[in-house]
Amino acid sequence: ERGERKRERRKMDFSSFLTSLATSFVIFVILMCLFAWLSTKPVNEVVYYPNRILKGLDLGSRTRNPFSWIKEALSSTEDDIVSVSGVDTAVYFVFLSTGMCHSL
Repeated sequence: ERGERKRERRKMDFSSFLTSLATSFVIFVILMCLFAWLSTKPVNEVVYYPNRILKGLDLGSRTRNPFSWIKEALSSTEDDIVSVSGVDTAVYFVFLSTGMCHSL
């Protein structure tokens, strides 16, 4: 009887895990879609591109892919990051990349 209860509890735990995973994924997709939609609105330029506005840099095309920032982030050099976002961001990225290298 005890073994049966443990199996039942494991099934419930796995079911709860899958439900939690699915819920988190749905929330993630909704938030990413909301970000993609809001970042294309001209009224939100101040929120999404403050450093570019202050430095007089081009904000990019309004029709570009809202997820293109991922490619830009991965292909940017440290000097690019310092010139656009500052030293704090560059140090933060170095910290993150160091952490990722050690965790793999």
